[in-house]
Amino acid sequence: MVTTEQGKYSFAEVAMEQGLITPQALERCRHVQEQAMAAGEKPKKIEDIAVDLGILNDKEVHAVLLAIERFRKDSRQREALQISGYRIVELIGEGGIGRVFKAEQISMGRLVALKVLHKHWVDDDEFRKRFLLEARIVGKLSHSNLIQVYDVGKEKGWYYFSMEFVDGRSVESMVEEKGHLEVPLAIDITIQTLRAIQYISKFNLVHRDIKPSNIMMTKSGIAKLGDFGFVKSRPELEKELGMEGMVLGTPDYISPEQAIGSENVDYRSDIYSLGATLYQMATGSPPFEGTSSSVMEKHIKAELPSPKKAYAEIPDELCHIIEKMMAKNPEDRYNDFKDLFEDLELVKARASPVTKRIDAGKTTLFRAFRVGKDRLNEIKSRNKQLENRVKSLEKRMFVVLAAFAVAFVASLILLMLLVGGK
Repeated sequence: MVTTEQGKYSFAEVAMEQGLITPQALERCRHVQEQAMAAGEKPKKIEDIAVDLGILNDKEVHAVLLAIERFRKDSRQREALQISGYRIVELIGEGGIGRVFKAEQISMGRLVALKVLHKHWVDDDEFRKRFLLEARIVGKLSHSNLIQVYDVGKEKGWYYFSMEFVDGRSVESMVEEKGHLEVPLAIDITIQTLRAIQYISKFNLVHRDIKPSNIMMTKSGIAKLGDFGFVKSRPELEKELGMEGMVLGTPDYISPEQAIGSENVDYRSDIYSLGATLYQMATGSPPFEGTSSSVMEKHIKAELPSPKKAYAEIPDELCHIIEKMMAKNPEDRYNDFKDLFEDLELVKARASPVTKRIDAGKTTLFRAFRVGKDRLNEIKSRNKQLENRVKSLEKRMFVVLAAFAVAFVASLILLMLLVGGK
C-alpha cells in the first residue's frame, strides 16, 4: 500500500510533477490539514482533501498512487543493480529478456541506455548467448539510423551492454497518442528505417523484429532502429544458439516465412515487417487482429485487408506500396531497395509509384497456401523417411527373432534325441 509521507515520492510531489495539482491548490489542502491539527483532530491525507475540495477525482488520485509505486520500485531496482563505471538513473523499459535503464557512463560523462539481462535468464545458456550475441553483432555496426552499442560485459552476475541513449520516443507511442501518423511523416520514418535494413543486409543480417516499438525517434526527427534480440546471423551461430527453424518475431508484424519457421529468411522478411509497421503508422492499427496464433495464421494465409478499410484517407499510391511490401511470397515483394526507396519518395511527393501493383488475390491467399504446402510437403517427406526406417528396422528384428526361434527349436530337438538315445 502506498503511503503519502512528506519527502521523496510523496503524493504532493508526484501530483505536482504530473501537472494534476497546482501549488495554490496544494496550499489550500495543507491549510485544511493545519486547521484540523489546530482543532486537535487527525488531519486527512492530501489526496483525500483534494477529492473533498473537487481539485482531483478518484481516477486521478489512483493514477498518482500507481506512479508512486512505480517510482519506488524503480528506486529499489537501481539500488540492487550496481555496475562499475555506470550510475543508474531510472528504469525506462522492460521486456521478456531484460530491462533497460537510463544511466550515466561516468568515464565519458554521457547518458546511455543500459540493457541488463534478467536474473532468471542468467542460468539459461541459450538466452545468455542470445543476449551477448545481440551486443556483439550490433556493436560492430555503425549507422545513423541504428542505435549504437558502446560496451558489453558481466559484473556480479549481471550481464549487460550499454548503448546510445535516444532522447525521444518510440513510433508506437506516437501512433498511440495521435491515432495514426500523417502520410509524409509515416513515409519519412519508413525511409529512414529502410536505410538501416539496407545497411545490415550488407552484413548478411536480418533483424526479424521490425515493429513500431523498436523504432525510436529523436527530438530532431531521426529514426533509430534498435532491439536486435531476434537477429538472424551466420548459419553456424544460428545452430549454436539452437535457433534453426524457430519461430521468432512479433505476431502483429511477422512475415509468412518467419511464421512457418522457414530457414530461408532474408532482408525481404524485414521489408514485410516494415510494411506492417507502415500499415499501422498510416492507419493506427496493425493489419490483423486476434490472438497471437490466429494473427500468425492470417499472416500466412489471409488476404491483406485494404489499409483504406482502417483509414479511408490513405492514398491509393501508399496502399500500392504497403501491399507490395507485404506480399506473401518474398519473390513478389520489393527485391531491390532502390525500387522501394524510389516509390516511397514518389508517393511522398504525391506522385505515383513506378513499380507494378500487386494482384492481391494472387499474392496473398493462393501464394500463402503454396508456401505452406511446400513446408507441409517437406515435413511429410521427413515423416515418410522416418516411417520407412522404422519399417526396415521392424523387418530386421523379425528376421533376427525368426532365426532365433528356429535355432531354439533345433536345439530342443537335438536335446530330445540325445536323451532318447541314452
